[in-house]
Amino acid sequence: MPKAAKKSKAKAKAKAKIEDPNYPKRPANVYTLFVKDFFKNNSGSFNELTTASSVAWRSMSDVEKEPYQKRADAAKAQYDREIAAYTPPKGFGTNGKKISKGANGLARKNNKKSRDHNAPKRSIGAYLHFQNKNRSKFSKEIENSTNQLSLATYTSKIWNEMSDYEKLPYKQMAEKDSERYIRELKTYASQQEDGSFYNSKGLTSNNTITFKGSRIVLSNVEEADPNFPKGPRRSFILFTSSVRANPPKGWRSLTFLQQAEKIGKMWGELDANETLGWEGKAEHDIKRYEREMTAWLKNRR
Repeated sequence: MPKAAKKSKAKAKAKAKIEDPNYPKRPANVYTLFVKDFFKNNSGSFNELTTASSVAWRSMSDVEKEPYQKRADAAKAQYDREIAAYTPPKGFGTNGKKISKGANGLARKNNKKSRDHNAPKRSIGAYLHFQNKNRSKFSKEIENSTNQLSLATYTSKIWNEMSDYEKLPYKQMAEKDSERYIRELKTYASQQEDGSFYNSKGLTSNNTITFKGSRIVLSNVEEADPNFPKGPRRSFILFTSSVRANPPKGWRSLTFLQQAEKIGKMWGELDANETLGWEGKAEHDIKRYEREMTAWLKNRR
Protein backbone atom coordinates (compact mmCIF):
# COMPACT_ATOMS: atom_id res chain seq x y z
CA MET A 1 0.00 0.00 0.00
CA PRO A 2 1.38 3.48 -0.91
CA LYS A 3 2.57 5.67 1.98
CA ALA A 4 -0.07 8.33 1.24
CA ALA A 5 -2.87 5.74 1.41
CA LYS A 6 -1.51 4.32 4.67
CA LYS A 7 -1.28 7.81 6.15
CA SER A 8 -4.86 8.61 5.10
CA LYS A 9 -6.11 5.33 6.55
CA ALA A 10 -4.27 5.97 9.82
CA LYS A 11 -5.80 9.45 10.06
CA ALA A 12 -9.29 8.03 9.49
CA LYS A 13 -8.74 5.46 12.25
CA ALA A 14 -7.44 8.13 14.63
CA LYS A 15 -10.46 10.32 13.89
CA ALA A 16 -12.85 7.42 14.51
CA LYS A 17 -11.24 6.91 17.91
CA ILE A 18 -11.67 10.50 19.07
CA GLU A 19 -15.17 11.14 17.67
CA ASP A 20 -18.35 9.27 18.52
CA PRO A 21 -19.76 8.06 15.15
CA ASN A 22 -23.28 8.34 16.60
CA TYR A 23 -22.91 12.02 17.44
CA PRO A 24 -25.54 14.04 15.49
CA LYS A 25 -24.23 15.51 12.25
CA ARG A 26 -24.39 19.30 12.05
CA PRO A 27 -26.93 20.41 9.39
CA ALA A 28 -26.12 22.50 6.33
CA ASN A 29 -26.93 26.20 6.60
CA VAL A 30 -29.30 28.03 4.27
CA TYR A 31 -26.56 29.20 1.88
CA THR A 32 -24.97 25.73 1.63
CA LEU A 33 -28.35 24.24 0.70
CA PHE A 34 -28.71 26.82 -2.07
CA VAL A 35 -25.18 26.18 -3.39
CA LYS A 36 -25.80 22.43 -3.57
CA ASP A 37 -28.92 23.01 -5.68
CA PHE A 38 -27.11 25.60 -7.81
CA PHE A 39 -24.26 23.21 -8.63
CA LYS A 40 -26.78 20.49 -9.46
CA ASN A 41 -28.80 22.67 -11.86
CA ASN A 42 -26.02 24.62 -13.65
CA SER A 43 -22.96 23.73 -15.70
CA GLY A 44 -19.48 25.24 -15.59
CA SER A 45 -16.14 24.86 -13.85
CA PHE A 46 -15.92 24.70 -10.07
CA ASN A 47 -14.55 28.26 -9.86
CA GLU A 48 -17.25 29.61 -12.20
CA LEU A 49 -20.05 27.93 -10.28
CA THR A 50 -18.63 29.01 -6.91
CA THR A 51 -18.53 32.65 -7.97
CA ALA A 52 -21.85 32.47 -9.81
CA SER A 53 -23.70 30.86 -6.91
CA SER A 54 -22.37 33.53 -4.55
CA VAL A 55 -23.51 36.27 -6.88
CA ALA A 56 -26.89 34.65 -7.54
CA TRP A 57 -27.57 34.37 -3.82
CA ARG A 58 -26.84 38.05 -3.30
CA SER A 59 -29.25 39.00 -6.07
CA MET A 60 -32.16 36.94 -4.70
CA SER A 61 -35.02 38.51 -2.76
CA ASP A 62 -36.06 37.32 0.70
CA VAL A 63 -39.10 35.65 -0.88
CA GLU A 64 -36.85 33.64 -3.24
CA LYS A 65 -34.62 32.63 -0.32
CA GLU A 66 -37.55 31.55 1.86
CA PRO A 67 -37.74 27.88 0.66
CA TYR A 68 -34.07 27.40 1.52
CA GLN A 69 -34.56 29.09 4.88
CA LYS A 70 -37.45 26.73 5.69
CA ARG A 71 -35.33 23.68 4.78
CA ALA A 72 -32.44 24.98 6.90
CA ASP A 73 -34.76 25.71 9.86
CA ALA A 74 -36.27 22.22 9.66
CA ALA A 75 -32.82 20.60 9.54
CA LYS A 76 -31.65 22.74 12.48
CA ALA A 77 -34.73 21.81 14.53
CA GLN A 78 -34.08 18.12 13.84
CA TYR A 79 -30.43 18.56 14.83
CA ASP A 80 -31.41 20.31 18.09
CA ARG A 81 -33.75 17.42 18.95
CA GLU A 82 -31.00 14.89 18.28
CA ILE A 83 -28.50 16.88 20.38
CA ALA A 84 -30.97 17.09 23.27
CA ALA A 85 -31.50 13.32 23.14
CA TYR A 86 -27.79 12.50 22.73
CA THR A 87 -26.14 10.60 25.58
CA PRO A 88 -22.36 10.32 25.15
CA PRO A 89 -20.80 6.88 25.70
CA LYS A 90 -18.25 6.41 28.47
CA GLY A 91 -15.07 8.39 27.84
CA PHE A 92 -16.73 10.90 25.49
CA GLY A 93 -17.93 14.43 26.15
CA THR A 94 -21.28 15.98 25.28
CA ASN A 95 -19.66 17.32 22.08
CA GLY A 96 -18.99 13.78 20.85
CA LYS A 97 -15.22 14.11 21.35
CA LYS A 98 -13.13 11.64 23.31
CA ILE A 99 -12.04 13.06 26.67
CA SER A 100 -8.24 13.09 26.85
CA LYS A 101 -6.56 12.63 30.22
CA GLY A 102 -3.37 14.06 31.67
CA ALA A 103 -0.66 12.29 33.66
CA ASN A 104 -2.76 12.61 36.83
CA GLY A 105 -5.63 10.69 35.23
CA LEU A 106 -7.91 13.73 35.19
CA ALA A 107 -9.59 15.07 32.09
CA ARG A 108 -7.31 17.48 30.28
CA LYS A 109 -8.63 20.74 28.90
CA ASN A 110 -7.79 21.26 25.26
CA ASN A 111 -6.97 24.89 24.56
CA LYS A 112 -5.77 24.24 21.03
CA LYS A 113 -7.67 26.22 18.42
CA SER A 114 -9.29 24.21 15.66
CA ARG A 115 -7.65 24.76 12.28
CA ASP A 116 -9.68 26.03 9.35
CA HIS A 117 -8.92 23.43 6.68
CA ASN A 118 -10.07 25.82 3.96
CA ALA A 119 -7.38 28.35 4.87
CA PRO A 120 -4.47 28.47 2.41
CA LYS A 121 -1.12 26.94 3.28
CA ARG A 122 1.27 29.67 4.44
CA SER A 123 4.26 30.57 2.30
CA ILE A 124 7.79 29.66 3.39
CA GLY A 125 11.05 31.61 3.20
CA ALA A 126 14.12 31.14 1.01
CA TYR A 127 15.97 28.99 3.56
CA LEU A 128 13.13 26.47 3.86
CA HIS A 129 12.91 26.20 0.07
CA PHE A 130 16.66 25.50 0.03
CA GLN A 131 16.24 22.92 2.80
CA ASN A 132 13.32 21.14 1.13
CA LYS A 133 15.00 20.99 -2.27
CA ASN A 134 18.25 19.53 -0.90
CA ARG A 135 16.93 17.33 1.91
CA SER A 136 17.58 13.98 0.18
CA LYS A 137 20.96 15.06 -1.18
CA PHE A 138 22.19 16.33 2.18
CA SER A 139 20.92 13.23 3.99
CA LYS A 140 23.08 11.04 1.74
CA GLU A 141 26.08 13.33 2.20
CA ILE A 142 25.73 13.04 5.99
CA GLU A 143 25.49 9.23 5.77
CA ASN A 144 28.73 9.08 3.75
CA SER A 145 30.55 11.52 6.03
CA THR A 146 32.43 11.07 9.29
CA ASN A 147 30.83 14.28 10.61
CA GLN A 148 28.15 13.56 13.21
CA LEU A 149 26.01 16.57 12.28
CA SER A 150 22.22 16.62 12.26
CA LEU A 151 20.51 17.39 8.96
CA ALA A 152 19.35 20.79 10.27
CA THR A 153 22.86 21.78 11.41
CA TYR A 154 24.45 20.57 8.17
CA THR A 155 21.92 22.45 6.03
CA SER A 156 22.30 25.63 8.08
CA LYS A 157 26.11 25.46 7.78
CA ILE A 158 25.97 25.24 3.98
CA TRP A 159 23.37 28.02 3.74
CA ASN A 160 25.46 30.39 5.84
CA GLU A 161 28.48 29.78 3.61
CA MET A 162 26.56 30.63 0.41
CA SER A 163 26.86 34.03 -1.27
CA ASP A 164 23.85 36.29 -1.86
CA TYR A 165 24.07 35.42 -5.55
CA GLU A 166 23.86 31.68 -4.78
CA LYS A 167 20.85 32.31 -2.53
CA LEU A 168 19.03 34.38 -5.18
CA PRO A 169 17.18 31.42 -6.85
CA TYR A 170 15.75 30.41 -3.47
CA LYS A 171 14.73 33.98 -2.70
CA GLN A 172 12.91 34.05 -6.04
CA MET A 173 11.21 30.75 -5.15
CA ALA A 174 10.13 32.28 -1.84
CA GLU A 175 8.74 35.34 -3.64
CA LYS A 176 6.71 33.14 -6.00
CA ASP A 177 5.46 31.10 -3.05
CA SER A 178 4.39 34.31 -1.29
CA GLU A 179 2.54 35.39 -4.43
CA ARG A 180 0.81 32.00 -4.50
CA TYR A 181 -0.18 32.41 -0.85
CA ILE A 182 -1.51 35.91 -1.52
CA ARG A 183 -3.62 34.67 -4.46
CA GLU A 184 -5.07 31.88 -2.32
CA LEU A 185 -5.66 34.28 0.58
CA LYS A 186 -7.69 36.50 -1.75
CA THR A 187 -9.77 33.52 -2.87
CA TYR A 188 -10.21 32.44 0.75
CA ALA A 189 -11.22 35.96 1.72
CA SER A 190 -13.77 36.00 -1.10
CA GLN A 191 -15.89 33.16 0.26
CA GLN A 192 -18.65 34.51 2.51
CA GLU A 193 -21.29 32.44 4.23
CA ASP A 194 -23.97 34.97 3.30
CA GLY A 195 -23.07 34.83 -0.38
CA SER A 196 -21.18 38.11 -0.57
CA PHE A 197 -17.58 38.17 -1.72
CA TYR A 198 -14.55 40.43 -1.95
CA ASN A 199 -12.43 40.69 -5.05
CA SER A 200 -8.66 41.29 -5.26
CA LYS A 201 -9.12 45.01 -4.55
CA GLY A 202 -11.27 44.52 -1.48
CA LEU A 203 -14.49 45.40 -3.27
CA THR A 204 -17.66 43.80 -2.01
CA SER A 205 -20.09 43.23 -4.86
CA ASN A 206 -23.86 43.22 -5.17
CA ASN A 207 -24.32 41.54 -8.52
CA THR A 208 -26.89 40.43 -11.04
CA ILE A 209 -26.22 37.26 -12.99
CA THR A 210 -27.23 35.98 -16.40
CA PHE A 211 -26.23 32.89 -18.38
CA LYS A 212 -25.28 32.93 -22.06
CA GLY A 213 -24.90 29.29 -22.99
CA SER A 214 -22.25 27.94 -20.62
CA ARG A 215 -20.80 31.42 -20.08
CA ILE A 216 -21.64 33.29 -16.87
CA VAL A 217 -22.13 37.05 -17.18
CA LEU A 218 -21.84 39.20 -14.06
CA SER A 219 -22.87 42.82 -13.65
CA ASN A 220 -21.21 44.44 -10.64
CA VAL A 221 -22.07 47.29 -8.33
CA GLU A 222 -19.05 47.63 -6.06
CA GLU A 223 -18.18 49.34 -2.80
CA ALA A 224 -14.57 49.47 -1.61
CA ASP A 225 -13.56 48.33 1.86
CA PRO A 226 -11.30 51.16 3.14
CA ASN A 227 -9.49 48.71 5.44
CA PHE A 228 -8.53 46.26 2.68
CA PRO A 229 -4.71 45.87 2.62
CA LYS A 230 -2.75 47.57 -0.14
CA GLY A 231 -1.33 44.93 -2.48
CA PRO A 232 2.40 44.11 -2.42
CA ARG A 233 4.74 45.67 -4.96
CA ARG A 234 7.44 43.81 -6.86
CA SER A 235 11.07 44.88 -6.88
CA PHE A 236 10.86 46.76 -10.19
CA ILE A 237 7.77 48.69 -9.07
CA LEU A 238 9.50 49.70 -5.83
CA PHE A 239 12.53 50.82 -7.84
CA THR A 240 10.29 52.80 -10.21
CA SER A 241 8.52 54.54 -7.31
CA SER A 242 11.88 55.44 -5.78
CA VAL A 243 13.15 57.00 -9.02
CA ARG A 244 9.93 58.96 -9.56
CA ALA A 245 10.02 60.23 -5.96
CA ASN A 246 13.59 61.55 -6.45
CA PRO A 247 13.82 62.29 -10.19
CA PRO A 248 17.20 63.02 -11.84
CA LYS A 249 17.96 66.47 -13.21
CA GLY A 250 15.90 67.38 -16.31
CA TRP A 251 13.49 64.54 -15.63
CA ARG A 252 10.34 66.66 -15.48
CA SER A 253 10.69 67.78 -19.08
CA LEU A 254 10.28 64.16 -20.25
CA THR A 255 6.95 62.53 -21.09
CA PHE A 256 5.67 59.67 -18.95
CA LEU A 257 6.65 57.12 -21.62
CA GLN A 258 10.15 58.60 -21.95
CA GLN A 259 10.56 58.38 -18.18
CA ALA A 260 9.40 54.74 -18.25
CA GLU A 261 11.98 53.89 -20.93
CA LYS A 262 14.77 55.49 -18.90
CA ILE A 263 13.69 53.70 -15.73
CA GLY A 264 13.74 50.38 -17.60
CA LYS A 265 17.27 51.10 -18.82
CA MET A 266 18.41 52.12 -15.31
CA TRP A 267 16.97 48.89 -13.94
CA GLY A 268 18.83 46.82 -16.51
CA GLU A 269 22.13 48.50 -15.57
CA LEU A 270 21.90 47.59 -11.86
CA ASP A 271 24.53 45.11 -10.64
CA ALA A 272 23.64 41.86 -8.83
CA ASN A 273 23.96 43.35 -5.32
CA GLU A 274 21.73 46.33 -6.18
CA THR A 275 19.10 44.00 -7.67
CA LEU A 276 19.25 41.84 -4.54
CA GLY A 277 18.61 44.93 -2.43
CA TRP A 278 15.37 45.65 -4.27
CA GLU A 279 14.40 41.95 -4.16
CA GLY A 280 14.80 42.14 -0.37
CA LYS A 281 12.56 45.21 -0.17
CA ALA A 282 9.92 43.43 -2.26
CA GLU A 283 10.10 40.43 0.06
CA HIS A 284 9.52 42.70 3.07
CA ASP A 285 6.52 44.27 1.33
CA ILE A 286 5.03 40.84 0.63
CA LYS A 287 5.39 39.91 4.31
CA ARG A 288 3.75 43.22 5.26
CA TYR A 289 0.82 42.42 2.98
CA GLU A 290 0.49 38.90 4.40
CA ARG A 291 0.35 40.27 7.95
CA GLU A 292 -2.25 42.89 7.04
CA MET A 293 -4.37 40.43 5.05
CA THR A 294 -4.33 37.93 7.93
CA ALA A 295 -5.41 40.68 10.35
CA TRP A 296 -8.12 41.83 7.91
CA LEU A 297 -9.50 38.29 7.65
CA LYS A 298 -9.59 37.90 11.45
CA ASN A 299 -11.47 41.19 11.88
CA ARG A 300 -14.20 40.03 9.46
CA ARG A 301 -14.99 36.83 11.35
